[in-house]
Order: sequence, then structure tokens, then C-alpha cells
Amino acid sequence: MRKRRSAFAAAIIVVSLCCAAIASAGTPTPRTVTPKPLPPSKSVVPEAADPGKMVLDRVVASVNDEAITLSEIQEEGQPVIRKIFQDYVGPERDRRVEEATQTLMQDLIERRLMYQVAKKEGMLPSAAEVQGAIDELKKNNNVTDDAQFRALLKSEGLTLEQIRRSIGERLAIGRLLSRQIRSSIIVTEDELQKFYAAHQEDFRREPEAEILHILFPADAQDPATAKARAEKALAAIRGGTDFAKVAKEALGPAPGDGFETLTVHKGDLAPQIEAVAFGTKAGDLGPLVESDAGYHIIKVVRVRTEAVAPYTEVRDAIRERIFQEKFEARRKDWLAELRSKSSIQVFIKEGELTGPQTANEGSSQPHP
Repeated sequence: MRKRRSAFAAAIIVVSLCCAAIASAGTPTPRTVTPKPLPPSKSVVPEAADPGKMVLDRVVASVNDEAITLSEIQEEGQPVIRKIFQDYVGPERDRRVEEATQTLMQDLIERRLMYQVAKKEGMLPSAAEVQGAIDELKKNNNVTDDAQFRALLKSEGLTLEQIRRSIGERLAIGRLLSRQIRSSIIVTEDELQKFYAAHQEDFRREPEAEILHILFPADAQDPATAKARAEKALAAIRGGTDFAKVAKEALGPAPGDGFETLTVHKGDLAPQIEAVAFGTKAGDLGPLVESDAGYHIIKVVRVRTEAVAPYTEVRDAIRERIFQEKFEARRKDWLAELRSKSSIQVFIKEGELTGPQTANEGSSQPHP
């Protein structure tokens, strides 16, 4: 149960921060503004740096006159903050909490900007689309009903409404980025081949072989019998009998009977075994091999000897890499332009997001 909850927590963190990932990489530094103290509202929320404390909510930033509140940052960052509290103590914990919270605030600003554009362009998902994404999340975590799902969310300090908002925002921003950026990116075949030629070191790999292997253990008292059994089995396989069937008949069905499928690299095996594994054609059966451990029958399933992966094998990975690089560059430029046309204000200094103890250790300069 603990392992399952851990996996679920990881999935929830991904959902909670997926929009942050969309906005965070390669984004420009926010414009510096002078912090302006605002009176707190009457609502009360838990303090992010100390779940036991309660603080008055307040507006910490404004994006085109739309407020971002302290409670929003604490709400979305709760899974990450909980993880930091589990893994760290003392000043290091305070530093990581402050860093995570500041990052999340900047992510929220970026996301709010993009969500505003998506809303204006009519790209918000329907309730059915959001529910479909939630159902997929439940399916991936083997959750069978809403009560179980709510209980798991509660154990992570989250609510179903929070997840709905996060997923709705992710879908809207994803559509916006697809139309504004992804649809305009072109990666040519010439670019792919030039990248491959210029980055050969990135595609170097060790020779590798996949083999079927049967070991007939050495018997110091009766070595001739072990060899005879191995030779008989080898003859049966060469005669057309299935490799696994021969192994089972010769060695028995018990675990550890000596029959296995192995993926091996040069240097992993004894020299005489390695010579057969890498010197035999794929699909062929090698000769009987003797070692200190006994007698070995080896059939090579696949062998890969090229020092550099062929272009055809890595083409898709190269395309994805170039595409992502272009996407990040264009997203950065697009967000910079979007920021330049927007009104963004931050009303809080470093350290103030996570309470007095961290604030005293943080910078007294205005947060950028």
C-alpha cells in the first residue's frame, strides 16, 4: 500500500506542476517592480513553511489586474513542500522551501498570462475533456471509484477541485502553445543529418548481444557426464528442437535451472563465451563452450557491434531533440513579447512567502 501511495503521490505532483513545467523552462526573467504592501484579506490558509501555522491570505502578485494570492501558491506547492519537509531539515529545508515557492510564483505568473490568452482565444477545455483526463489519471493509478480517489487526494493534501483546475489549465495552455508555437516549427531532413554528423559522440555505444544461454554445471566428480549431457542437448537444438524445450528437458523446470536470456556487453563474460556471443551471427547457434563453471550452449538472438548507432536508429530521437530546442527558443521569445504587452506586479519580497524564519535569511531586495 505504501508503494502504491508513493507512486500516486508522484503522479499527483506531476499533475499539480505540469503547467509549471510548460511555462518554466527557458522563460525570461520577470520585470523588476517595487514591492507594494497590500492589506491582507480575512481568509486564513496554512503557512507553506510550517503546515501547523495559520496566516492571513494576501495578494502576492498581479497579472493584468488579475490577482495571484498566497493561498494559491501554498495550495499548488503543497505536494512539493511536503516532500521537502520529508527529505530535509534546518536551514537547508528552509532554503529549498523558499526556492521552490519563489519558482512556483513565477510559474503561476507565466501560466496566468498564457491562460488569459487561451481564454480570450476560446481554447478552454470542456468539462467532459477535463473529466476524461481525471479518469485517465485514476486508471493509471488503479483507482476504481471516486471515494477512493478523493481519499488518496486527501492523503496528499489535495482536493478534487484543485486537480480539476490544474488539468483544465494544462489542457488550455497546451492547446495555446500548440497553435502559437508547435504548429510553426519545421525540422528538415538536412538538419537531422547535419546534427547526426556533428554529434557522433552522443551516439556512441558499447557492442551488445542478446543471447539464449544454457549452463550445464561442472561436476568435479563426473566431468564426462556433464559434457555428454551438454553435447546431447546441443545436438537436439541443431536438429530443430526448441531451445527452451531442450533446456527444460535437460535441466528441469525449477528456477535457476541454468537457462536464461541475457543482454551482454563486451567485458561482461569470460573470453571464450564472449567470443561466441559476438562472433556468431544473429539467429545462429554457437559451438559448445567450456569454462570453469561448466559447459555452455549459446544461441545469438541479436548482436550489435557498431561503435556509433546508425542514423536510422536515432533519427526520431534527433528530431525530437531539435524540435524541443526550437520550441524552447520560440516559447521564450513569445513569452517575452507577451510579458512586454502585459502589466505584471509582484508585491512581496524574498523570504516573505515562507514565514519569518526564512525571511530573515533571505535577501532584502525586491523580488524580481
